[in-house]
Amino acid sequence: MHIADRCIPRSIPASQFSAKHSCPASSRELSPAMAPSHSGSTRRRGERRLVRGFLALSAASAAVVGLIQPLVASVPAPGAAEAAVAARRQVLFAWASALALGPAAAANAANQKFVVLGGSGFVGSRICERLVASGASVTSISRSGGPPSGAGAWAQTVNWVKGDVLTADLSGPLQGAEAVISAIGAIGSDDDERLNGATAEVATSAAAKAKVARFVLVSATPLVAESGAGAAFPGYVKGKQRAEAAVKAFPGSFAVLQPTFIYGGEEFSATPPRVAAWYGDKIEALLGSPIVRPIASISPAALKLALLPPNSVEDVAAAAVAGAFGKVSGMLSNHDEINAAASQVA
Repeated sequence: MHIADRCIPRSIPASQFSAKHSCPASSRELSPAMAPSHSGSTRRRGERRLVRGFLALSAASAAVVGLIQPLVASVPAPGAAEAAVAARRQVLFAWASALALGPAAAANAANQKFVVLGGSGFVGSRICERLVASGASVTSISRSGGPPSGAGAWAQTVNWVKGDVLTADLSGPLQGAEAVISAIGAIGSDDDERLNGATAEVATSAAAKAKVARFVLVSATPLVAESGAGAAFPGYVKGKQRAEAAVKAFPGSFAVLQPTFIYGGEEFSATPPRVAAWYGDKIEALLGSPIVRPIASISPAALKLALLPPNSVEDVAAAAVAGAFGKVSGMLSNHDEINAAASQVA
């Protein structure tokens, strides 16, 4: 606050300010530029209200996080019963997928070819498994050129191609493909922008030349950039932005999935960050509850990113397959849209 704001009585205009209304001797003579401004004062009061509101909102959101943490910490590890359920889920997976798709859809998929980029990875391998369950012809292109460790019998029917999308000749593998699904992603590598962005640019260009009808990209939520995380991972954010721009420019149909966090499998991992399915299921249910969702919806981007429910790798894979089958298209930008797409084939 200016010294003028403290010294000039509010009922006396600055133009009428005289010696009898003067400030203490230590005060400097007022210049016209120091005269109080009603609009400036109103603006400052508004700014103070915004700051107070933001602090109150942050405190409320922090309280929610404080409630969530002990609840999560109290979740027990899976017992024999839960492990048995998980095993049965894997055994019945192919049957359930075929039933959900229906005979007509399964028959259509059986006559079509699909190419999965990064098919050896965490998400890509689940996409390959979903496609195989539908009866489709599946080709995977990855730098490892093989199925992940412990893959089931479904992996025997996939055409595993070893190659780097940036340097390989994609014309042969993409020939006759109905759709291409890119599950390529990198964070913390030597060149995140190139691996995330340039690969999608090369792949979409090759798919367009091969007259592929549809292109699906597994990307990431833009909240990563909006929350300020882009400063820590600038190449990752820029690469995802380049990838999405390339897919949006694809001449055929496209679908872009933007999950916040993907969980699944049986293990926890720090690099990349990942939690097991039994644990992630509980987190998804908790953050998707009517108590937490309203808080997340009005929270700043950084806190919203932490409070939004994650997606299971199975749902992300199913949503990607729905895009490849032409059941969904466009931007799937949140948890609910991805799960709704997944329900089309699962």
